[in-house]
Amino acid sequence: MPSWRAELIEISPLLAVEAFGEVGSRRVSIRYRGLLAKVVGESFLEPFSRILGSEKVAAWLGDRAVFSLYLPPIPSQAFKRLVVNNVKKQLSGKLPVGFAPDAVTIAVTSGCPCRCVHCSAARRRRGEDLSFDELRQLIEDLVDMGTTNITFTGGEPLLRQDLPDLVACVDRDRAITQVFTSGAVYDEGLISELAEKGLFALQVSLDSPNPTEHDKLRGVEGLFDKAIALIEEALKHGLLVGISTYASPEHIRSGALDEMYRLGSELGVHEITVFDLVPTGALIGEKPFLSEEDHQALIRWHIEKNSLPDGPRVSTMSFINNPKTAGCFGGYSQIHVTASGEVTPCDFTPLSFGNVRQRGIRAIWKKFRKHPEYGRWSPRCRMQNPEFRRKYVERIPPDAELPYPIELLDRS
Repeated sequence: MPSWRAELIEISPLLAVEAFGEVGSRRVSIRYRGLLAKVVGESFLEPFSRILGSEKVAAWLGDRAVFSLYLPPIPSQAFKRLVVNNVKKQLSGKLPVGFAPDAVTIAVTSGCPCRCVHCSAARRRRGEDLSFDELRQLIEDLVDMGTTNITFTGGEPLLRQDLPDLVACVDRDRAITQVFTSGAVYDEGLISELAEKGLFALQVSLDSPNPTEHDKLRGVEGLFDKAIALIEEALKHGLLVGISTYASPEHIRSGALDEMYRLGSELGVHEITVFDLVPTGALIGEKPFLSEEDHQALIRWHIEKNSLPDGPRVSTMSFINNPKTAGCFGGYSQIHVTASGEVTPCDFTPLSFGNVRQRGIRAIWKKFRKHPEYGRWSPRCRMQNPEFRRKYVERIPPDAELPYPIELLDRS
């Protein structure tokens, strides 16, 4: 294979990034140069760089490496913006510099044909979905702030007929765009149009590698077959494709994740994301599901699968959200916007910091940064932290619509 070395990405006169490896290989490496290299080495980018050199990449786009479907290609202008944003994040505690959320998930509709037993949107406040113009302004503001990953969710985002035009609103030179879907609603023309409009990746949800179990968990007969057909259609159109699933104690111990990995390998998907089963939405009254033993098993599984030369890359949240890697993304590296405009730390956190219809996203983001809980890095997922749940989640009135205004809990 030919050797590959990206040109130095000049961040400033004090910092440059260099990526190198072999074109088409499953490994690339990254290093930093300049007077600010030590500062970067102490930030989120240090574990990212370490992981990048030890785990397989998801795909190659020509001579650009896609380490994960959640990150811009290396090299690219969007990746440079990601580095700049994280340098600002590291410096923000020492200097008066602002940074943006790296990733923002936006529910573009509350409509959904599924009836998932684990639905994170259950009890969610119903209101008029954000209009195209409102969403376009939100997207432009986020990208201007420094966000480099805009992900469309729902409900079921493929129900929204203007979804391709929303994808086109994202400047592909400055950010990547993903869509999370159940596969319940689609046609070949829509997938083709999404690809033409610049969609970076499609994430398709599969709750189980067993068709009967998947359909039961989603409440829609025949949904498994539709999801598989969508994956095959998206791959045919040259899209990057991932499988999104979750880990329960039963999934871990039954070998279901290994079956999912085999399925993903057979289909030729680029990445499999394994979210922790979090007590939220329809399951909000439940206790946290995963034990420390479960988390450690997922971490070992993540390392094992990413050491294999073939097959899709895997990203388990137990690995990524632990203290030695990125910690909790919610309200720090990522935020979520509901279909009616409520802004929450993540899709799993039932706490609102405001509505974009009443306050712009910049003002709401400043509220996050000033909040005593979210104005700092958390080494673990807050929604799986018993202390956080006692302080915030368990005090939400049982009959309240979600997300619940966080200031009401802060005052009481």
